[in-house]
This record gives sequence, C-alpha cells and structure tokens, in this order.
Amino acid sequence: MLNVPFNLLLLLIWKLSTVFIIPIIIQLYIKVVDGYFIPGFTFQHLDQGQNIHKWAILAIYLLYLLCWNRSNQHVVSYLKKLEYR
Repeated sequence: MLNVPFNLLLLLIWKLSTVFIIPIIIQLYIKVVDGYFIPGFTFQHLDQGQNIHKWAILAIYLLYLLCWNRSNQHVVSYLKKLEYR
C-alpha cells in the first residue's frame, strides 16, 4: 500500500528521468568507448573531438525518449492504480 505523496514522488522521478538520463548516457558512453574502442577516451575528448561522438550520444538519448514515450502511458496508469489500493 503506497500513500499518495510517495506515489507522486515516483511519478515525478519518472518524468524527470528524461533530463537526468543525459549525464548517465554521457558517462556510460565514455566508459564504453574508453574500454572497447579508444583507450584513454575522456570527456575532454568527447567535448572537443569529432562530432560523430556527439551524434551518437544524441541518437542514444532520442532512443531513450522513444522508449520513454512508448512506456509512459503504462507507467503512469500503473502508478495511479497503486494510488487507489
């Protein structure tokens, strides 16, 4: 049994995840590229380097937004169901 304030907090976190995911994507991208493709790859290389990395991060973010948009209705309805239990 969830009370209403906790439910609203979960809903707020769900909606804000579209913003908070950006630094997470950047950190994961740097870790993956550094570990598997370009040794010594840092945020400075990403910031001042080739635009292909920036496009890749943008594409990953847009893919996340697409998934978020597709699942948003289901998540919101589930949280509202929990509110009335």
